[in-house]
Amino acid sequence: MNLKRLAIHVVLAFLGCGAFAAQAQNWPTKPVKIILPFAAGGGGDTVMRPIAQKLSEALGQQVILENLPGAGGALGMRAAIRTPTDGHTFVMISNTHSIIETLQPNLGYSTLKDFVPVTAMAVFPLILVVNPALPFKTTQDLIAYAKANPGKLNYASSGSGTIYHLITEQFKYLTGTNLVHVPYKSSSVARTDLISGQVDLMIDGMATMKPFAENGRIRALGVTSAGRNPNMPNVPPVVEAVPGFVEDAWVGMMAPAGTPQVAVDRFSAEIVKILAIPEIRKFYADQGTISQGSTPAAFGAVIKADIDKWARVIKLAQVRVD
Repeated sequence: MNLKRLAIHVVLAFLGCGAFAAQAQNWPTKPVKIILPFAAGGGGDTVMRPIAQKLSEALGQQVILENLPGAGGALGMRAAIRTPTDGHTFVMISNTHSIIETLQPNLGYSTLKDFVPVTAMAVFPLILVVNPALPFKTTQDLIAYAKANPGKLNYASSGSGTIYHLITEQFKYLTGTNLVHVPYKSSSVARTDLISGQVDLMIDGMATMKPFAENGRIRALGVTSAGRNPNMPNVPPVVEAVPGFVEDAWVGMMAPAGTPQVAVDRFSAEIVKILAIPEIRKFYADQGTISQGSTPAAFGAVIKADIDKWARVIKLAQVRVD
């Protein structure tokens, strides 16, 4: 290549970079799509739909939500990495994605390599509950009985490898108890059997279990968060009986790797501002959800720590998904 032709290529490359930078600074230039890898009506919808319109107004472009459930949450992630990395596609993730990173070795993507963090969005407090026919009044009572009677108590979950399964396995490990796992196809079916006494206990969403606790159909022993929750202030945190046991379900936002940083930073900042609006915080609280925004870097650290933690639990509990 002669010097004249090289100079032309350098100039074209410079102009191309300049054009791309200008486009990035004007982001977004078209509607922004958010893929929700969950079924409609679930936690992802609870978090995103109340703020979608405000996000559209802040960005000056329509924000489109697309539910794409399947493969334990992996289907939506696979769809996201096939989109152009121009900053107009984002994807919501949850603890489930941290878990399947280890449980499903053939995901077709790597969460930490093929995506970049944007922001944490919300946490869903969980609660340890038992059938009220059992004599346990506290978490300490449950642990004492389980230690004295290994294998006598069973617990329900929404399926092998789900967040509710692994959180209870973490509880077993930290308490040195032997509880028998009874997996179901959904939390609603598991909940029904808990209420009827077919199973003894489970860890489930606090918002879902609160009405059953209030009418006496189940007994709440402890919340899994670090402190008491204002929605159920009389229920102590499990960590008071089990040091180190602090677990909540969470959701946050990521983008395909290669997304312009200006898009990541602005999208993160706008979401964080909206999540701080008092009416939004109150709406979430009324649904049993806690709004939570963060920087991309802080959320990235959460994802990395979560993947590492569940990998250890999966190994310790020898969890397999059929």
